[in-house]
Amino acid sequence: MVPEVPLRPTTLGRVSAVGTVVRARVDALARGAALAARAVGSALAPLGRRAPEIVVSIGLVLSVLGALVLVGAARNDASIDAARGSAVAEVLDGSTLPRTFVRFTAADGAVLTPEEGVFYPRGLEPGNLVLVEYDRNEPDLVRVAGRTWSEGLVPVLFGIVAVWAVLGPGAYGLARLRRRRGSPGSSASTTPAPAREPIGAGA
Repeated sequence: MVPEVPLRPTTLGRVSAVGTVVRARVDALARGAALAARAVGSALAPLGRRAPEIVVSIGLVLSVLGALVLVGAARNDASIDAARGSAVAEVLDGSTLPRTFVRFTAADGAVLTPEEGVFYPRGLEPGNLVLVEYDRNEPDLVRVAGRTWSEGLVPVLFGIVAVWAVLGPGAYGLARLRRRRGSPGSSASTTPAPAREPIGAGA
């Protein structure tokens, strides 16, 4: 067996000093983390109190964006109707549902492939030939013939209803929770009643 070598007092002192320094640093880190968490909590507290309003605001923003999509589509239709041209277009490869590319020959003989694709492309597949209507003054505005902004009415309304079906109950629940926390009954149960001096005690 290897005999144990007793630690000298100086070695014990050094070990103790190192342990003290480590503990001090750990305590400092813990205090710093606690202060940081407290600061973050204080900064986010107003947001927590306004949570129902924030949720409702998000729903309103999404609803307005959906309405703006319809307004933009209606404006594009109005521009096409004001200077309408018609042509047979070919649906190109690489098209997707959000952006379906077509190629057609305008009335002046120019071969056009609008960068934004064709409006209202539901049901189109690469290689299809489709009748399109375009704005002769701005040929990048092109739509499938016979389709208008009303094509997007149902999807947008469905999206808005879905948004409020999710956010509405959430906002209502957060509002109820806030009222429950701020109700007089809840505060009275946690706040001790002031001590009253017996009648005649000061006489």
